Amino acid sequence: MRFTSMFNYGLRALCVLAQRYGKAPVSAKEISELEEISPSYLEQLLAQLRRSGLIKGVRGPGGGFRLMKHPSRIKISEIVEALEGPFLVSRCLGPGNTPPDERCGRYKTCPAVPLYKKLERDLTKVLESYKLSDMLGWDKGGSRPGRKKKKPGR
Repeated sequence: MRFTSMFNYGLRALCVLAQRYGKAPVSAKEISELEEISPSYLEQLLAQLRRSGLIKGVRGPGGGFRLMKHPSRIKISEIVEALEGPFLVSRCLGPGNTPPDERCGRYKTCPAVPLYKKLERDLTKVLESYKLSDMLGWDKGGSRPGRKKKKPGR
């Protein structure tokens, strides 16, 4: 399981906007150059993020894009849903509140369903626990600022 380039590039673009939150809008050209995202692909991403209500476009001279709310109020789960659609570990679970009789024919007897349900709950919990603002202070190893790495064997 992996996220698509749509999510990866979209998250990077949102991080640029988060870094500039409260300042002048950021142009698509600047985001494209900073994050090395093709302008045409970036336009698609920005359109989806705009439709989802995460960003807004500002027209005119000095225009560009800005976040609709503070980065600490944007859950990573919102970004996933905006760019990837509903989060599903397996199709057999169906989106949202799909009744069991509309899911896979083996749903009621499949031994994998409890695992898929747990994975989906746990991953959703993780994606909801992190905010866009958390992404700004992470190092390349995935450590957040202010957290010490555990030493092996402890």
